[in-house]
Amino acid sequence: MTSTIPSPQPLDDPSAPNHDPQSPADPQFAPAASHNAPPPPQPAPATPADDVARVDGSEHHEQNTQDYWAWRVSQRVGTNNGVIIGTLIEQGIRRLRGTTLTPKDITTHLRAYVRDPDDNLTINKILTEKRVVVLTGADGSGRFSTALDVLHRRLDDNDTARRLRYIRQVRREPGDPFEVGALHEPDTGWILDLRAETPPAGFGADLAADAAELTEGSLLVVLVGTNAWESCATAATDLCHALAGPSRARILHTYLQHAPLTIDSSRWSEAPAIRRGIATLVPARIAAWADAIVNTEEVERDEGRLTSDQVNDDTYFNGLVQQVVKAAEDWRGELLNWHTTHQDSDYRNYLLAAAVLEGARSEKIYEASTNLAKALKEAPQPRPGQQGLGVVALTREANAELQRDGTIRFQYHNYAEAVVDYFLDDRPHLLEEFTRWTADQVTGLDRDPAERLAQRVIHWAVHYTARHRRTRLLKSLADQWSTAYPEAACDLLVLAAVDDRSSDLARNAYRRWTSPEATPLSADFTAVLIRACCRIAEAHPVSMLSRIAELASSAHQDSDGKDSRTVRVTQAVSEALNTLWDDSQQRAGIHHQLTTWTSDAHGSHRAAAQSTFAHLAQRRTSNGPALLTDPLTDTAWLTDMWRNALPTTGWSTPVADAFAYWMESVLSHPELREDIEQIVCEAVHRTTDPYYSANRRIAVQNLLYSWAPAPPAPQDTDTTQLRDRILNRLMAQDPAAPPPADGHARHP
Repeated sequence: MTSTIPSPQPLDDPSAPNHDPQSPADPQFAPAASHNAPPPPQPAPATPADDVARVDGSEHHEQNTQDYWAWRVSQRVGTNNGVIIGTLIEQGIRRLRGTTLTPKDITTHLRAYVRDPDDNLTINKILTEKRVVVLTGADGSGRFSTALDVLHRRLDDNDTARRLRYIRQVRREPGDPFEVGALHEPDTGWILDLRAETPPAGFGADLAADAAELTEGSLLVVLVGTNAWESCATAATDLCHALAGPSRARILHTYLQHAPLTIDSSRWSEAPAIRRGIATLVPARIAAWADAIVNTEEVERDEGRLTSDQVNDDTYFNGLVQQVVKAAEDWRGELLNWHTTHQDSDYRNYLLAAAVLEGARSEKIYEASTNLAKALKEAPQPRPGQQGLGVVALTREANAELQRDGTIRFQYHNYAEAVVDYFLDDRPHLLEEFTRWTADQVTGLDRDPAERLAQRVIHWAVHYTARHRRTRLLKSLADQWSTAYPEAACDLLVLAAVDDRSSDLARNAYRRWTSPEATPLSADFTAVLIRACCRIAEAHPVSMLSRIAELASSAHQDSDGKDSRTVRVTQAVSEALNTLWDDSQQRAGIHHQLTTWTSDAHGSHRAAAQSTFAHLAQRRTSNGPALLTDPLTDTAWLTDMWRNALPTTGWSTPVADAFAYWMESVLSHPELREDIEQIVCEAVHRTTDPYYSANRRIAVQNLLYSWAPAPPAPQDTDTTQLRDRILNRLMAQDPAAPPPADGHARHP
């Protein structure tokens, strides 16, 4: 079966902990403890409920409690506590490139998963009978987690006929054809992720017909959107299962069951306001409610308000429930009321500065709020002496607290993130100014605080991109950071391209940014984008190689190749291509892609091959050009590449540089002379060619005279002799050339 999968279509933001694999945050980057900071995923803080469990000596409860804290840290990836973006990127790329999922990866991902027995029974029945199952559902309904759970349970199945050895995600570029027969490994559970795509009309029928082509012992789980499957499900409806999931109350109760709560977990899960709030949510969204409940209790305990007397006070408990509802719903109503009441920019700028810099010292936030006013083109009120509001009053009005150590933290769970989201929605016309100010805050901090802030901002930007289906913030922030903080800019672009919620949108945007019609990017931004594409190429080699080639080509348009921008971009392209070529897993793919591009009818693909090969041809070793000694390359392939690379329609500085290096290699390594001369001459004309190309001959002639100019330029004997010898060989190949004057045959 060969089914062409069209390009990805936009998705709504699932905001799904169960939807995206995430791992616990690295304690190396964890900030100081605060109301919002989660405890480390080790021993849980002692609470009355936990003390009882320890007295009972229940090892099962002990393990579940530890699993809870590991799960909770996982859920809090992306909040204002700082995240390990590199970990998320690594996991996303590893999964997308089809690497076998490790038990640790699977366990980490499934910590937040709640199994539904009915779903599980139906899915396994279909797999047993058909070997292929299609899971549909809304965004965030847990399709990937369900597939992982079903396959994971078969890894340890006692029935050898059902047991799997590996779990892998099908590696493919979005929109690429898919063939069941291409899944060769036996005893493997495959996951084909089409959640961001719309399969062709005959996809379901082909899937049903070709299920038998799966290798012995292997299974295939296909993830697809409900509407997308309905458009292609003909003759395959018996393969599909629409996820129902467990009851919402059960999911919440499971999340809270082993949490160190002072108030009984069932009281929380049965509260009417909470039950109404989660009634229509997909399972992945309910984790945010569980986290809000735990954090609300933490704040109350830290402030000394959650006492044994208060536990049974219904009025007090109902007040806490309202706080949980507001936090889980992003504090939108609360913030609307706050902004309606506080219409003075002095208050609003301080609130926003405190949200972005939460955990910083008060004087830093106070100063930053003044700078924010200037960035937003407002005139900040002068505050000499005792005039104006001070830190204490502003902090209190912002629903934050001034800590004993002089830092500022908000009183409520997720309040800082909600403030930033509210501003981005409420003041879209100030997005560029806010982005520039935020970037300045990162570059103005010491390394560790800058790292934490950058990671928080990266999460906000990716979340905003996915939720609004726009890349303006992504591009603006990456551009701002590319000069002073390029590592963070690169991380931002990579994470957006591998995150399930924003990946298709981001990669499509990168294609637009690199197109010849787009506004040229700055040299710094271009270099960062090239490095990002190099990293993303681990998961999407074809499309990212194309992006790098396009950036390389655009750098030399309307330029002699010597200006500083072109030099910087060329260096970034060379580094990226060298990195990819040095990866043994990538090299064969690049080799195949260049071969495909050179014979493609589209001029843009041939140009991409020219640019890519020109940079690879400049790879150097002590024995001459690296490509000449590479086991993947032979004379015929190099000839084809040089033939395509010859500048027959316009000058190419990278090709000229590569050609000059190969000519110099002939002089410094005489043993390479025949091979290189043969490649150059056959790039112009092979004996099997139906006609002689004057354009290719002129292109080589121009390259030779660019390397070894004619008089009045200084003449070097070895250089001019090599130039003239190749020119004579080229003339000898031309069947239309006149015979030599002496009547003797021409010799190369």
